[in-house]
Amino acid sequence: NQNCLYIFLLLLFSHDMLQSFMKGDILDDYLRTDGVWILTRNKQFYKTNNEKECAEKCEAERNLTCRAFLFTRKKLECLTLAENAKMTVMFTSTDTVLYEKRIYLMECKRGIGTDYRGTEAKTQRGIPCQKWAEKIPHKPKYAYFHFFMLF
Repeated sequence: NQNCLYIFLLLLFSHDMLQSFMKGDILDDYLRTDGVWILTRNKQFYKTNNEKECAEKCEAERNLTCRAFLFTRKKLECLTLAENAKMTVMFTSTDTVLYEKRIYLMECKRGIGTDYRGTEAKTQRGIPCQKWAEKIPHKPKYAYFHFFMLF
């Protein structure tokens, strides 16, 4: 029984280590820019000890779609932001570090665009985009329900 316990603990420890290794650093999903502040209204303030804790706040944010966060080194403040540098005005601020989620900085879509999180709101021909289930700004030539029933 003791050998089984050792094997179980070894497997459990190995599984956790493997998951941690495969996951990588949480900050790898962000583009870092030192000394930059962005002007935004839609933000949340948090007290954190470091950038990683701030990234965790951004990932867990429920009050807004967190596209970026600002971390102030002296005050140890974290601001989770709904906007990124592509969407608003930037200015210099020596004490801050801006981290922007890479997925929201993508300029182009891959494949059929299901992973695109950018700010494009029109097609290449200038036609406004709309949600699948919406009937405005365009009247669809298909039924939302019937389309997804095919799959």
